[in-house]
Amino acid sequence: MSINTIAIVTAMMQEAQAICPAPKSEAIGRFSTLSGKFTKETNYRCIVSGIGIARAAEAAAMLCAEKPDLLLSIGVSGGLAPGIDAGSIIAATTIHSDIAEFNSWHETENDLKLRNELISACGKIQCGKLITAAKPVLTPQEKLFMFERTGAMAVDMESIAVAQAAKQAGIPFGCIRAISDDFKRGIPEESLAGVNENGQTQLSPILKAIIKRPGLILELIPMGRDYSKALKALGEIFK
Repeated sequence: MSINTIAIVTAMMQEAQAICPAPKSEAIGRFSTLSGKFTKETNYRCIVSGIGIARAAEAAAMLCAEKPDLLLSIGVSGGLAPGIDAGSIIAATTIHSDIAEFNSWHETENDLKLRNELISACGKIQCGKLITAAKPVLTPQEKLFMFERTGAMAVDMESIAVAQAAKQAGIPFGCIRAISDDFKRGIPEESLAGVNENGQTQLSPILKAIIKRPGLILELIPMGRDYSKALKALGEIFK
């Protein structure tokens, strides 16, 4: 099966911009989208869902209505497994759900075939279990506990909802994640305010947090470097 149309869900606009070459921007409902071509034969539409399961499910359902050949969840994730550094790319073979109303997703042979057809680098990157959580996993202790409990390599907050939408629509699915913070990296809670509900970056809350707690900047600088590695890695996926 040749892939003519690809639909992508990202949580944040910076992820979408890293992935998508020469995009055309437009809005679908309350969501921003980028669209264009990966190759002469392959068109894409990427929707920026914002953070979390509910928004990801809604965005994925909208894309599934367009009947793409493949639906992808792509973005940054927190690392859980030791030895997986910031900037590493992981392709999910299983997505475990930490949310009661979602069942785990398991890659089919057709999912694997299409993923490898689309992304030549998939033969070189790590593959394994991911987990979708209902809330951010911020501390090294929380990451270690989740890894020991589930064996997942990385955690996000959207992919299981996208996988379920694809399954219900009968559309092949894939999930590719770049590690933005490894298992040793703690994420300051104040940094969560740097992205609004629509997945857009907002600097004002971060600046206010730094004024309130100046030492925060010493945590944000290395975190920002690792995040940049993840975005750079996302930009290499479709090359």
